[in-house]
Amino acid sequence: MEWTLWIRALSALALVALLLYGLYWAARFLSQGRLATLGRSRLVVVVESTFLAQNTSVHVVKVGARYYLVGASHGHVALISELSAAEVEGHMELQRQALSAQTARLGALFGRRRS
Repeated sequence: MEWTLWIRALSALALVALLLYGLYWAARFLSQGRLATLGRSRLVVVVESTFLAQNTSVHVVKVGARYYLVGASHGHVALISELSAAEVEGHMELQRQALSAQTARLGALFGRRRS
């Protein structure tokens, strides 16, 4: 009876190890695609997306040095307008500043907690 328990436990442990190994290789395989190119410069980048309704959204897309506002719905993509680089990059800079201020506030909060 005790051997059966050990065999089942080792089988379960081997199955978990096999699953973790498979997940590791799946993550490596997937990282060779889009995830690996996130750090590199890309020609086409989706800067921001907003969903308006189910299956309907708008995207700010950077192609080269130009920015476009694109509408997308179920099976259809349409150009709405071209955006000025100054407008988009100004908004992105404000977002960066807000994020760094929030990070500093959180760092100060956690710094006080540690003390």
